[in-house]
Amino acid sequence: METAVFNVLQKAVENQKNGIAFVLATVVEGVEKTPGRSGFKLISYEDKTSEGTVGGGKLERMVLDKCEEIHITKQNAFLEFELTETSEGIGMMCGGNAKIYLEYFPPTKKVYIFGAGHLCRSIVPILNSIGFYCIVVDIREEYANKERIPLAKEIFATDYFEFLEQFEPQESDSIVIFTHGHTYDFDILDKLCKKNVHVKYIGMIGSKIKAADAINRIKKQNYSGNLIDSVYAPIGLNIGKTTTQEIAIAVTAEMLAVYNNVSQVSSLCRKLK
Repeated sequence: METAVFNVLQKAVENQKNGIAFVLATVVEGVEKTPGRSGFKLISYEDKTSEGTVGGGKLERMVLDKCEEIHITKQNAFLEFELTETSEGIGMMCGGNAKIYLEYFPPTKKVYIFGAGHLCRSIVPILNSIGFYCIVVDIREEYANKERIPLAKEIFATDYFEFLEQFEPQESDSIVIFTHGHTYDFDILDKLCKKNVHVKYIGMIGSKIKAADAINRIKKQNYSGNLIDSVYAPIGLNIGKTTTQEIAIAVTAEMLAVYNNVSQVSSLCRKLK
């Protein structure tokens, strides 16, 4: 069973990496003859499939029913069961008590960062601190490495367009584009629009004039889909940004506004007259 528990934990890590939502149920206490010993784990998915076990039988069925509810409410839960056929029990003969913690893991918010320069180094720690799974792509091996960007979860030192050929982001993902010298920014955005990827947020750095020109050029291609209409360019909220660190904060703030469905960003306070 130790191997089975390890497999469940390994699957939980894979789910986070792949952006899959799930509920993790863990037996935190199994007393006397309970079929589910402390440490037993089960993963429940939105499609009602599951992996692992908390002991089987009616106990597991009740846990899975609660997991289905949690997929809707997104709220963690702590359950206690008496495994007896008494009026206080759940109708099982094995006896004992079980305490099970159910934890909801939402789809991982991935952000694909094209360009591993100074702005990338500034924004990855910020995004990492608020739960984003950062994936960095750059053609330069001397820039795209763990020594320079230790908090990135994945780093690809490869040709941008070879990477994009196999690129299939999920709708909960984000894309930010700021390659060195803006050399590949337009071509990457053009490729993404041609593929008509569906993501939560996509932004490209650049001046207002360059951004408008890039968007107009891509619109003339008449690609299927409307990705180009949802591009944030120039990228980031207007906070009077000047330094690399300020730009990183402005971009992060804009991404959060999109994820939190805030259409009009404004101050929470009122200015004193």
